[in-house]
Amino acid sequence: MALEFSVDTFTQKLYSGGALGSLFQCNLVKAQGTGSQVDNFKFLCKGATLPASAIEAATVTYMGRAIQIPGNRAAAQLVTSVYNDEFMEVRNHIENWMEQINSHRTNKRDAAMTGFEDYTGSLTVQQLSKTGGLVTKGYEFVQAWPSTCAEIAVAWDTNDIQTFDITWEFSYWKSTESTVGTD
Repeated sequence: MALEFSVDTFTQKLYSGGALGSLFQCNLVKAQGTGSQVDNFKFLCKGATLPASAIEAATVTYMGRAIQIPGNRAAAQLVTSVYNDEFMEVRNHIENWMEQINSHRTNKRDAAMTGFEDYTGSLTVQQLSKTGGLVTKGYEFVQAWPSTCAEIAVAWDTNDIQTFDITWEFSYWKSTESTVGTD
């Protein structure tokens, strides 16, 4: 079979010039039990690292030979990077949410958070098209909760807008353009 080396063929296969990493929107859909909603999250979330999808291998040994079989799906994390506004709306929300999950002072969960659904929420990350905001692929991260709210460096010799990362744990994710997580 002859190798097909043609720029025209390549550009025809790369539909609409490919997906751009900068065309996305991340929403904090609901944060149950936290007593507030962050409407500006979709504007202040400057980046997200979609977790890999991996199935760990389970090793079974037979007569000295290791055989790899599919095991369980590996746990993953979602990381979002957020611009910090002057009133720290998103950061305050996340810190309060984490305080309700486990208090710095008492090392206890808020008494109102009795069930899993009380301290989890969901996030969506949507890939957008170049033609005006059409969602071409979407992910929903179900039963999510913040496990890390990263530090913010402050210094006299910087004039940049502050950013910080939030690491999210979640039970599973669903995709809008495939059957993943739908059954």
